[in-house]
Amino acid sequence: MHVAVALYKLGSCAECRVISNQFGIHKSTVKKFVYLFCKGMIQSPIKQLIKVPNEVETLELVRRFEAISRIPQIMGLIDGTHIPVLPTTDGYRDCVNRKGWPSYVLQGVVDDKG
Repeated sequence: MHVAVALYKLGSCAECRVISNQFGIHKSTVKKFVYLFCKGMIQSPIKQLIKVPNEVETLELVRRFEAISRIPQIMGLIDGTHIPVLPTTDGYRDCVNRKGWPSYVLQGVVDDKG
């Protein structure tokens, strides 16, 4: 349940209160689960999940993408999303996106295997 709560919170803009009602736990427990999940990701599997390919891996990625798309010189696909945030009053202007609401931008790059 720890991972489910953390992914629900990180993947939605729902408040901790709403998530706590959804899972039948206290809202402070939601915050704790999210903190522990993020801390755990940073300390161990992140190094295997996020890496820059070496020269040989890059050439192989380019070859596989060209075989799929018939477009040369592609080694990854990029996308992004805005994550709503509640900024501090003194940092509000730093977090406002082009649509006028505060958010952080999350960008990701994937290989041909997703």
